[in-house]
Amino acid sequence: MSENEEPILYVLVVGFHHKKGCQVEYSYPDLYPGHPNECPPGWKYLPTLALPDGSHNYDTDTVFFHLPSLTSPKQTVYGISCFRQIPVEKIKNKTSDITRGTVQKSVCVLSRVPLYGQIQVKMHLITHAYFEKGDFSKVLILEETYHHLNAVMKQYDMKQHSFVGLSAKEFILQWKNKALQLFKLLLLEKRVMFFKSPVHPLCCTILTLVSLFPEMIEHGLDQSACIRLSRPMSPMPEYSDEELSPVISNKAFVNGTSLQADKITSKDDKNEANEAQKNGLVDKNCSLEDKQNDDIDNPEFALEVTESLQIKEESPNSLTSNVGEKSNSLRRELSSDTISDVVQNNMSYLASVSTESCGFPLAIFTKGSLCLPYLSLPYLDLLSDVNVRSYVVGTTNILFKQKRQLYDVLVDIDSNRIECPDINLRKYLHLTTEDLRFAEYLVKHASEESQDDFLDGISWEGSEEWIRTQFRVYLLCLLRTSMIQDGARELDHFNSSFITVWRETHNYKMWLSGINPGILDVHPGHPFAGQLSYADMKLRLAHTMQNTEGGRKINQAMATTGKAVANTGKAVGGAISQAKGAFSSWWNNFMVAPDQRGVEQASEPVSVDSPEIKTANIPKSIRNDKENDTSKKDVEKSCNGVILSDDSEEKLEKRAENEEHQPGEVHTV
Repeated sequence: MSENEEPILYVLVVGFHHKKGCQVEYSYPDLYPGHPNECPPGWKYLPTLALPDGSHNYDTDTVFFHLPSLTSPKQTVYGISCFRQIPVEKIKNKTSDITRGTVQKSVCVLSRVPLYGQIQVKMHLITHAYFEKGDFSKVLILEETYHHLNAVMKQYDMKQHSFVGLSAKEFILQWKNKALQLFKLLLLEKRVMFFKSPVHPLCCTILTLVSLFPEMIEHGLDQSACIRLSRPMSPMPEYSDEELSPVISNKAFVNGTSLQADKITSKDDKNEANEAQKNGLVDKNCSLEDKQNDDIDNPEFALEVTESLQIKEESPNSLTSNVGEKSNSLRRELSSDTISDVVQNNMSYLASVSTESCGFPLAIFTKGSLCLPYLSLPYLDLLSDVNVRSYVVGTTNILFKQKRQLYDVLVDIDSNRIECPDINLRKYLHLTTEDLRFAEYLVKHASEESQDDFLDGISWEGSEEWIRTQFRVYLLCLLRTSMIQDGARELDHFNSSFITVWRETHNYKMWLSGINPGILDVHPGHPFAGQLSYADMKLRLAHTMQNTEGGRKINQAMATTGKAVANTGKAVGGAISQAKGAFSSWWNNFMVAPDQRGVEQASEPVSVDSPEIKTANIPKSIRNDKENDTSKKDVEKSCNGVILSDDSEEKLEKRAENEEHQPGEVHTV
């Protein structure tokens, strides 16, 4: 965006019409001059993005979405829409198109800058005030919002405000070691679909993951919604071939040697993408054992990224040829217990490396690779276009989830599942022991609330900035390690199969073809390399139990068994308690103190017909009086301490003779 351009393009109101569906009701400035309720052809389905699928199930929410610019083929427009619904009784100026019990509208901002959270905070207040008036014809507040946002956004520093509302800490705590799998997955440029409802956590999850890549939110999403389709499609504008054809240098200087890179053009890149799809899924250098392959081929593993239980033994003969070169990886004598201390000593130096001189941001979302935090149903055909190389999209509509041919990986946010049918892709996403150490290191510090330990220039450990710094250091080491010769031990620390496939992607070739002198300041090797220990075995076992289908079945069986035992204990305990209470009640009524009897003898006789005397309170010995030849005195002692008159005794004996015990009947005292 140039200095003369306004950061905010439009402020819109999108409503739901009972006959026409979602439509633009107001725009400032005019979105489509002469057509107040329509959108430009390239943004035909903009209203379906501003009011997402399933939005009627929620009173209020926010959605982030991307649109291709109508004027620039290499510019993305960022949408932030706050929608709300209120009862029709709160509407003061009711119009004829309001036919339902509730009214739902969204206030949407289209921006040139990706300040998602910063704009959301302001628009949430504006939307609330707009609805509280009860008269949607009063749009002066929206015009003032447009001018206010333009004035404020020009003063914002992108680096300080880009991550508002995108919590890396919550992301790490939710996904744990899977966060690193998702991070590496984006590097492979696959078709990834995120699914969740409501829509705001969905968008935040995707954008938070993207924000872990250096400079990606600030400068790496410019072409994330731009694509030249193979056929005309109304939701997308059309671009010419010349506008989308980059020409780059074909040499890169690495370690004092010249590496040749192919010149990438629009046509050549298309061929590379096709070759990657055909050949990139077969890994000839895979080092997994046959037993592991049998497990991975099992249909039980076909739903999720799986991890192997086997830990490869390091061979001392596989050291890199650069003996005299320093390395970020730790000396092999060190155990994992001392890793964190050594890493902290190196972190300040690695964090000070300039990201601009290292080739960031990576060109992940360019040349037909899309990043769309939310996608509505009318855009379904977009994903199947042949010119769409890869994508990361979010959806709340289950119809997307059912189209299995459209995606390579499905990420279900509610269940924290990464479903990956491709066996080879699961091998590429296998986390090494060093990767698990790194993930565990992040989770450990993200879980701590302490802010006492400060690092030089990296804020406190476990903070938002600190977490993003760790991923930046990890990516720097990964890039530097990928430049060394094949067969080096350092490659195995990042999963050599992953690096082999990553080298064939568009973003890696673009990075390698550039001039990135800063990367030479980073030494090759994994920042968490070290000697295997018992703690590593525990990490691997825990990771396998959590992420494999077999491990989940064991955990589920244990949970079910524990629940059954708990329920059985409750049932047995309840029965014992009930029996104990019944026995105590009978014993208390049967055992009456002599002094209490004396008081009862002084009282007036009570008739048997009185409601105070119940059949349930008469002991069984009284009913069988004649059979047992029980005397009247014994009967008198057994009647709960109540002394009966002579007439009452005769009536009681007759009544006892006439009563018969019913089978199954329980008599309580």
